[in-house]
Amino acid sequence: MLRSAALGLVSLLACDSAGVAPPAAPPPAGSAHVSPEMSSRTGPEEHAAKDMPPEPTSAAPVPADGAAKPDLPPLTQYTWLTEAGGDPPAREQLAAAIAPPAGARRAALPAGSFGAWLRGLPLLPEGTSVLLYSGDTKPNQAAHFRVVDLDVGDRDLQQCADAVMRLRVEYQWAADQRRAIAFKLTDGTPWDFASYLGGTRLKLVGKKAERVPGSPRAATRETLRGYMRTLFTYAGTASIAAELPRRELAALTAGDVLVQGGFPGHAVLVLDVAEDDRGGRYFLLGQSYMPAQQFHVLKNPGDATLSPWYRADALKTGAMTPEWGPFTDRDLRRFRDG
Repeated sequence: MLRSAALGLVSLLACDSAGVAPPAAPPPAGSAHVSPEMSSRTGPEEHAAKDMPPEPTSAAPVPADGAAKPDLPPLTQYTWLTEAGGDPPAREQLAAAIAPPAGARRAALPAGSFGAWLRGLPLLPEGTSVLLYSGDTKPNQAAHFRVVDLDVGDRDLQQCADAVMRLRVEYQWAADQRRAIAFKLTDGTPWDFASYLGGTRLKLVGKKAERVPGSPRAATRETLRGYMRTLFTYAGTASIAAELPRRELAALTAGDVLVQGGFPGHAVLVLDVAEDDRGGRYFLLGQSYMPAQQFHVLKNPGDATLSPWYRADALKTGAMTPEWGPFTDRDLRRFRDG
């Protein structure tokens, strides 16, 4: 979604919350997108806190295929679940709820990696509808397979690229890699969490953002959310498409990103990978969309028998997702440290 940024940045964003752009092309079929002006706020201090209602609890996780439960990170690794205190709610986790395709097995991932962490994402109960940031039900309920238990906030900020960045930041926070939390804004300005903790703020000088010193902040979840609100406002599909290095299809793994920065643009996250004995490879995708909405595992509209999995080979010619596409291997990116 496009909003007119106070930064006045010339961006290539649509399905995210940053930048100034020429009139966007019509959104893809099935989208409920209407392009309001982007927030003119210049920092997180001017955004309201993203208070979310408590989520209902569900039964303890049960593996989808009746096999032994996958070795997954504990739910305490998904620290937004315990932000208000107490133990995390009982939730199915992604790899326990979604079996690999018939005849395939999950590909090996390094312990403690971003991909391994994504396999443990908590899911809301089966049949849960996707909600917009406003609390309204998303008009298109045919695109998702499951909904991830990840708050979306009460402002139209956490759209597609924003949700990808949110999950990356949450992983780094949980893995005690907080000094590694860093992105570039749409105009190329570095926006790292360590500097934000030190008090760095943004100041507009013409159409360029300048980092200016300020008072240090405590390393709390509230501070992390302030950092992310600024990030979501001034970064998006164009910035991550430019920042993240391209990857070869043969190296596809969980944690990779398929991104198209443009008018409009979109980004989806590879949540899991599987393989079979014949060399076939498969992947799961997750997204937020426009307007900002709950992050969800996507169905595969091109192969109902394989859904929600996609064939990796489909990216050679183009893979359609329910609300965007085609994505190809030219759109494949990866975070620099895997």
